[in-house]
Amino acid sequence: MKHIVLFFVCIIFPLQALGETIKLAAGLTVGPYIIESNDSGFEADIVREVFALGGYKVQFVYQPLLRTKISFKNGTVDGVLTVQDHYPEIQGYFLSDEYIAYHNFAVTLQSQNLTIKTIVDLTEKRVIAFQQAAFALGKRFELMTKNNLKYREMSNQSGQVSMLFLKRTDVIVLDKRIFKYHKNRLTNISTDQQVTFHKLFEPSFYRIAFRDSKIRDVFNLGLIKIQKSGRYQEIIDSYIKNE
Repeated sequence: MKHIVLFFVCIIFPLQALGETIKLAAGLTVGPYIIESNDSGFEADIVREVFALGGYKVQFVYQPLLRTKISFKNGTVDGVLTVQDHYPEIQGYFLSDEYIAYHNFAVTLQSQNLTIKTIVDLTEKRVIAFQQAAFALGKRFELMTKNNLKYREMSNQSGQVSMLFLKRTDVIVLDKRIFKYHKNRLTNISTDQQVTFHKLFEPSFYRIAFRDSKIRDVFNLGLIKIQKSGRYQEIIDSYIKNE
């Protein structure tokens, strides 16, 4: 009987995959997507559950976003989360299907009464965006960053939100869920002021880059399974229902 069970297990999962750990580079806390402090977040949980279906364990290596790509290119990790097709560090490697979407907005205080209808409107304003935003948000945004001497980026997105409410910047650029997550957790400053979300960007869809095409294929297959079962949305809802 044991031999029969082992036979079927080997058909479902490659024998070498059982219990194997995949090391993946992930950005520092971008809650609720990735939360380094307790190795969670709905993006991390989705990736973890997808690989569990294929018999793999996942170890996340948390680093600033730019560093994650460098670690992947240097071969110190098996894959890197949250990348797009055009990133130079992943060229020639194996990209997963799109597995997560971020929707970035320009966020301002309503009391500032700022008119922002296009990316060009950001040019003369103090803008703090997330790390690598100039690269991730398209050519028009990249051009704006080159023409705006008051533009800068921060890896600490809680710091972005703090700077907005302290009026130390005019605009912050970040994902709407990330903004709400950090706003609800700031305790040292007042966050009662109303904000405006300026929709300058379409949702951005991301992939995982892998060094091994077989690992990529295992991920893609598992991703389809949890999307069809409804588990994918369940994981997301478990983090944002109270945000």
